[in-house]
Amino acid sequence: MSAPKPFQKAAVDAAFAAFADPDGRRRFLVADEVGLGKTVVAKELTCRMTDDGRRPLTIYYIANGHAVSHQNKSRVVDFLGESQLQDAIKTPDRLSLIAVEKRPATPVLIYALTPATSFPGAKARLTGGRKEERAFLKVLLEQSYPSFARNLDPDILRLSARGSWDWAVTEAEKKFAMSPPGLRQRFREALGVEFGVPVRAMLDLALHGDPARRIKPLRPTTFVGRLRRALALATLRHQPPDLVILDEFQRYRQLLDEKDADPLLKALLEPEGSARRPAILLLSATPYPYLTTRWEEARGALAHAELLKLIEFLAGSDTRDRARDLFAVFGDKLRAISAHSDASRPELMEEVAEARRLRDELRQLMTPVMSRTERDSVASSDPLAGTRFLHADPLPEDFQVYRHLAESFAEQVRYEALPYWSSVPLPAQSLGPRYAAWKKSRIKAAPKLTRMTRERRNKLNAPAEWPDAKLRALSSVAPPALLSLPWVAPSLAWWPLRGGWAATADPKTGTDPKLLMFSRFRATPPSVAALLSFGVEARCLPKKQGGYEKAYRRRRFKLAAIPGPVMAAFHPSPWLIRNTDPLAKAGAPLAAVRKEIRRQILAALPRGIVERDTVKARRRHRSIARVLASIERMAGIAEQSAAGWSSAIGDDRAAQSAVRKWRQTPPIDRLSPAELSDLVDYAIGAPGVVLGRALRRHDPTILDGPRYPELVQLSWQGLRAYLDNPVILSSLPGRNAVERVMGAVVDGGFESVLDEHFWLRAQNLHEGAAGLSRDLKASLGLRAGSFSFHGIGGQSHKIPVRCHVAVPFGDAEAEPVVKVEGGVAPAAPARPDEVRRSFNTPFWPHVLATTSVGQEGLDFHPWCSHVVHWDLSVPSRMIT
Repeated sequence: MSAPKPFQKAAVDAAFAAFADPDGRRRFLVADEVGLGKTVVAKELTCRMTDDGRRPLTIYYIANGHAVSHQNKSRVVDFLGESQLQDAIKTPDRLSLIAVEKRPATPVLIYALTPATSFPGAKARLTGGRKEERAFLKVLLEQSYPSFARNLDPDILRLSARGSWDWAVTEAEKKFAMSPPGLRQRFREALGVEFGVPVRAMLDLALHGDPARRIKPLRPTTFVGRLRRALALATLRHQPPDLVILDEFQRYRQLLDEKDADPLLKALLEPEGSARRPAILLLSATPYPYLTTRWEEARGALAHAELLKLIEFLAGSDTRDRARDLFAVFGDKLRAISAHSDASRPELMEEVAEARRLRDELRQLMTPVMSRTERDSVASSDPLAGTRFLHADPLPEDFQVYRHLAESFAEQVRYEALPYWSSVPLPAQSLGPRYAAWKKSRIKAAPKLTRMTRERRNKLNAPAEWPDAKLRALSSVAPPALLSLPWVAPSLAWWPLRGGWAATADPKTGTDPKLLMFSRFRATPPSVAALLSFGVEARCLPKKQGGYEKAYRRRRFKLAAIPGPVMAAFHPSPWLIRNTDPLAKAGAPLAAVRKEIRRQILAALPRGIVERDTVKARRRHRSIARVLASIERMAGIAEQSAAGWSSAIGDDRAAQSAVRKWRQTPPIDRLSPAELSDLVDYAIGAPGVVLGRALRRHDPTILDGPRYPELVQLSWQGLRAYLDNPVILSSLPGRNAVERVMGAVVDGGFESVLDEHFWLRAQNLHEGAAGLSRDLKASLGLRAGSFSFHGIGGQSHKIPVRCHVAVPFGDAEAEPVVKVEGGVAPAAPARPDEVRRSFNTPFWPHVLATTSVGQEGLDFHPWCSHVVHWDLSVPSRMIT
């Protein structure tokens, strides 16, 4: 986390002032635009509150999903020392388990929670939770109401837990013995709130019902869920928060709406009998729905209902009423100003002055409880925050698409065609039955419209331009040639880059392919992702070799029965990794780097082993695999290499034969100049060597005997599988697949990219450097999905199109697929955290498309330098 910028420090000062007021409501909203570092504000505020003498500080950090909460909780408190930081964040992830764990002695303690698991509403579908919770509830019930616990059916609390249940109960008994005094009484009181009084009788009623009164018994999971709510309430009352952080709260704003009716939320936000209210920090770039009605209709308080609710929560009803009146008058003034046709009339100047005064009064009213920074306002002081507009100029065919959609919709919903057309590419084919207007429509035939068809897809016949202005604008900054690059150019190249990477690395004109796109409708991300991915395939895949369906059937990298170039390319040779390092000449021209690598290899070989450059010596040119195997036999590591490969190849008989022959290769006795040149080539360009050398800088034990198979598996099962992609290989120059990949490794600065990536990831992985290889292998193995466009004109079939170089995320995930003979088939969907992890690498996917309210709180910044806002009232906007 970097030091706070001036606008972030101003927000921290304002929030701290709001929290320091003993008579105030102690609530503050940070509504900075996406990507401006609201988490930095939260961290600086936490640090300041920790230093104000109130220790220890208890923080409840609440986000809509575990991905956001677990990602950010360590960042909020990363001002702590390493040991204190680990204690502060090693906390339960649900409220009902907090009382079970012993509180460590740290200046600050943060609990990362989600509404669904810790604050289920009274009307929510309750679940049985984890067995640890239920085991602790069993012990608490035995201590609080022994007779009820004795008569309780054991299966009600055990639920699906079987063999591990007795162990969980034993552990719960130990934890109860160490639990804080008063927890049992708090639990009894909380049961009274949840079930009613007298508690014992109400528990029996909830469990068994009362036929005479027509009261049905609760389902076991619902009964246990209510017990969990009671335990959560007891925990909150026993350990109330000092600071509550509600991150992206617009996604679960029912917490604010239901706080008066739900005792659990009341205890969180407005605890009774507390000497001091908890400070509440709200974080959201979109804290309330923006006005979408016409200007003429935007009158009165109803247009600002959500904003006024938020103001009431932050500052109280008096401030809400004053804001409502000021907004109404301010709106009237703006309408009056817009109605004047003569800008020079004196009465207009008076209206403008009065509108300015109202604006200033509104600002003075709300700045004590909220802050908002737009990216444009800080662009002058922060060049990285600059904004540029992509001009999405429509073409005649764009309007034909709109007319076709509108005429296909039923008359009563025809007005919906305009927003769909302005946001969703190929809307008649992309919307689908989740949209009521599309479901009830009869999409007309339109043979002259540019559309997705099976024939177009199968023949890789992408049009020069799709009939969508925003997609064309996006394609101008993310063209297929850029997106087809298998990795992003490094921030600091070790030698001048070449090929497609040379253009992206140019500081004046270079464009990075990593791009995050926010849109309004859920149909937009998968449609954009599929069309961008198809554009890359249409440009790169050879059309005369089977087209779309057959392109992925054949593997390009296979192990032959004898060691060959493929095995050598992906072999992370311990000898080459240990004895070569291009960093010795980093920053020099490639020729100087090659010369240095040659010197290093000669220094590691026995003196005199290289033959003189004679005609006879030049004729002898063994394969690189045989040379490497001979050198490793001489160095005594051939068995280690063979064992590593055996762990990676499985039952492949040809590969097993190659491994046996690698073991049997005799030690080297001489080396020709051509073979020495091959060693230099593979030391610099073999992906397996480059991968192993980059990883070893951050994880020095990766070449040790027990760890080495992990490296071979990463190279063969991870990196080789990723690069064995017809789109990637077809986009690279070279005579064969090995030559193409090795050329790309050099041209694209692959080792410096990996070095940068490993350094970034090592800062965030819980297991540190030891988890880097597993992390990268999982990222490279992301399963490609697809999006199905609908046939139009009475055609009910679907046309699946792969999403790989660009993928949808979150609410609009692609349909999962796997490669099979003859096409694609369903598979388990990739989880959002898997997609996010892969995007946060220099590899594919290069474009991540999501909904505007989808994933604002998640971190996508490590390699992404562009954010596109798709649905604005102005042309598509790119933030760099």
